[in-house]
Amino acid sequence: MSNFSCHFLIAMLLLLGPLPAAPQAPAVGSLEVSGRVKIDGKQEKLSRKRFYLLRGGLNENKELVARLKAVEITSRDCFYSQMNASSEFICWLKAENCDSPYCRDATAEEVELVPEFLTAYKKGLKQFRGRTAVAQDWLTTNLPPNLVSGYYRQRRALTDNLLSDIRPLQSSMTDSVTVKAIFIDIPVSADGTNPKTSGTFLVSNILPIEFGNKSYVWACEVEIGTSKPASLRLQVPENNKPVKNCEVAVRDLPVCKTGSCPPK
Repeated sequence: MSNFSCHFLIAMLLLLGPLPAAPQAPAVGSLEVSGRVKIDGKQEKLSRKRFYLLRGGLNENKELVARLKAVEITSRDCFYSQMNASSEFICWLKAENCDSPYCRDATAEEVELVPEFLTAYKKGLKQFRGRTAVAQDWLTTNLPPNLVSGYYRQRRALTDNLLSDIRPLQSSMTDSVTVKAIFIDIPVSADGTNPKTSGTFLVSNILPIEFGNKSYVWACEVEIGTSKPASLRLQVPENNKPVKNCEVAVRDLPVCKTGSCPPK
């Protein structure tokens, strides 16, 4: 390269000024919520339950927390009773704490025991030309819509009403094996570029989780950082002592006549 070219290049670089710095990767963290909870002295599993992650702690979300503590719900048993579901159907849901028939597959024995399943199965046999396995696998397609998705739609509407104009950052559901809800790639700062290494967040199930004859709503403040995964283990107040960094609403469920269920 000639001296003229070198001088020209240097002059241009001086005119342009320093090159812009490469964009900084957003600071992110992760959170693990355990659904194994001690209730009435016994370790229980809250499987297939959804939790939400919101920015800010209890104080920043105090209006939402107040709504969560005051909410009135139609219990699962009462909803399905109002839909004229059989006691066998309701007992099938209660056996695995399910909210809908999508929760798990019905066994051949259960199909025979639950009237709604048997009716749907027989309808499927006609549709699928006697193929028993297909009729059983597609059981839910032949159940009445209110029994399949009515309860979900009602709870979805209640969730939207409780959250109002709040948009959760993420939601995650506990699985049936580890009974954990996992949140990843959580932006620690609101703008995603701030060099902060931790932030305060709120974890809540928003909708009351039914277990036994009570419902439970958690709203827990948790610090999430970039150095290591954060964790939250749900607790229920004991002896009228509050749970640290949590507001926990425990309420008796309304009673509906659903018939007695066989022991697990």
